This record gives sequence, structure tokens and C-alpha cells, in this order.
Amino acid sequence: MQGLEGIKVPVRQSNQVCPIHGTRMVYSDRFPTPFCEKCQLEKTLEEKKKFDQVNSIKIARSNLKRVSLVDNPDEYNHAFDNFEANEGTKEWQMKEATRKLAGKYFKDRNIHLNTLMYGTPGEGKTHLAMAMLNAVNKYSTSPQKCIFINVTSLFLAIRNSFDDPMEKWTEKYAVRTLQNADLVVIDDLGSESAMSSDKGEASQFVQRILYQVTNRQHRLIITTNLTMNQLKRTYNPKLISRLLAGSKGSQLDFSGIKDKRY
Repeated sequence: MQGLEGIKVPVRQSNQVCPIHGTRMVYSDRFPTPFCEKCQLEKTLEEKKKFDQVNSIKIARSNLKRVSLVDNPDEYNHAFDNFEANEGTKEWQMKEATRKLAGKYFKDRNIHLNTLMYGTPGEGKTHLAMAMLNAVNKYSTSPQKCIFINVTSLFLAIRNSFDDPMEKWTEKYAVRTLQNADLVVIDDLGSESAMSSDKGEASQFVQRILYQVTNRQHRLIITTNLTMNQLKRTYNPKLISRLLAGSKGSQLDFSGIKDKRY
């Protein structure tokens, strides 16, 4: 048998029989109390399994800060607890709605569900989107890779990769990373199109990447300052169809909320 330091230790059979496996128990000079080798192996494998599970959860949880692209690092601190909303107000309604949606993502990692949060700037959409990710990331007992992506930061990084070979956010890396995540926030959708077109229409470059992502990613939380009509004018119908897939009951209109930045 292997000793605690991985050194082989000679064993001898005892007269005792393992009540579980019915095999002769063994002992050695170093481990004089008889034990079952099969029981010991099962215990070791179970401990390794638990360690691997805990480690995989830690890795998945670290993924949020390690991989995400945020506009401001302070956004990682956004949570439901620090979102100010008085009961009965529109802010409170949005907070409760997003909390319930976060519960759905948390309980069923295979659910196909897109959430669309739209309205004018400063209404708390980004805060609540990150709060949803943080909740799923913190409480999920099985690993869920959560990623928060500010869409302008994403496309600036991809464009930078054209000239900078050290930039990891190539188009290929971005598509693969967002497709393979368990839950993705696409924050401030539409802002990237305002920069690239006088008409505010999304470029073919932008739409191609978003189309590839949404073709396989069915768990999206999208924030945008565009109205539904503006979204439909900005992106082609096939992309809109994928962005809105599975969003019945989870299209949240934030309009009318006072700008929370002032």
C-alpha cells in the first residue's frame, strides 16, 4: 500500500474481515490497526472528488473577475443588497423582478432564458445585471462560469487585437469564451453601434460577432439604452430573434426611473 507520503508500506493480512467488502483486513508496522484496503481506496477517491468539486467551484467563481470586461472595476461590487429602492417604486419592482430571474438561472443551469433590460441611461440596469451575476456566482453549488461584458470594451479590445498580437481578445477568443460561458451579461448593447456609424446602425463586423455568440449562447442578460424599436432598427432581424429568444416574461422596461447617478 501507499503510505501518507506516497512511500510503499509492506502490509500483512490480519484475521479480521471487512464487514462491507468481506475481504481480509490488513495492517503494517507503521499502521498497526487493521484496515480494509478497499475502504481506504474508496475514502481516498471520495475525498479527491470533494476536493475537485470545491476547486472547480472556486475556479468558476474566480472566472467573473478574471475574464470579464467592465467599464468600471467598482461594478464588481454591485449587489441586490446595495441597490437602493423603496418598496412600491419602479426601482423596487425591477429589483424584485431581476432577483427572481437570478433565482431561475441559479436553480437551473440548463434553462434557456434571455433577460432584456432596456431604458434610458442611469436607471440601474448595469447594477442589477451585475447583481444577478454575483448572486448566481456566489450561491451556485455547481460551477457556473459567469461573465460580464461591456460591449464597447469588447469591440475596442477586438479591434486592438488587429494591431496588437499580445491582445487576447481576438474575435475567435471572444466568440469561444462567450459561447462556452454558463451565463453572460452583455452590458450597454447599442453603444458600440453609435461609435461606428453616423446612422447608429450596427456594422457587419459587430453583428457577425454577436450572431456567432447568440447562435450558441442561450443564457444572456442584456442591458441597453435603446428602445425595442431602436433595437430592431439597429440590428438585423435574425440577430434580434436570437437576442429575444426565451425572453417572454423577462423583458424589463426601466423607463421612468430617475437617473440614479445624480
